[in-house]
Amino acid sequence: MQPGGRNPAPGELGTLQAFLNTRWSLGSANHGETFTDPGTFRDWLADRALVPAGAKLTNADRERAFDVRESLRTLAFANNGRHADQAVFKTLERASRRATTRVRIDADGPRFLPGGGPAGDAALGALLAIAAQAMTEGSWARLKACPGRNCGWVFYDASRNGSARWCSMKVCGDREKARAYYRRRRP
Repeated sequence: MQPGGRNPAPGELGTLQAFLNTRWSLGSANHGETFTDPGTFRDWLADRALVPAGAKLTNADRERAFDVRESLRTLAFANNGRHADQAVFKTLERASRRATTRVRIDADGPRFLPGGGPAGDAALGALLAIAAQAMTEGSWARLKACPGRNCGWVFYDASRNGSARWCSMKVCGDREKARAYYRRRRP
């Protein structure tokens, strides 16, 4: 489900986009955190073939995933004009040291897959590999976080010139325009 009727990012980048948006569970009544415990984290990863269905994940794995997710979300905000603090890169560098991935090259091109080692680190490695590949290919710049007040939804900017700013112009864009109009009209 994407705000404003947007399509999700193509291919594996869509998996990374979904990971970045797990901060909110649009399917729940309170729209809270998707990864409420290690089990929900494992199930989300298993649904995307990033860990085996019976993998054992801990709260520490979930906390590392939160750090990676929020750091990558900060970079998605940077794609929409917000400054990214250097601490974000240090967090991602630490996570990538623990990460494990495998490379598979076939007729469809190279793919990064979860590697050996602890399941949580392998899954984060695969997600970081998707981000790295998107950065290398240039598609990462189209993954943006909405700057709308109380939003932050990560969307894929499929506009021709890559200038989309809001997850939904009808919701966040119109609200911000109304706020700006009100501020200008206020004495």
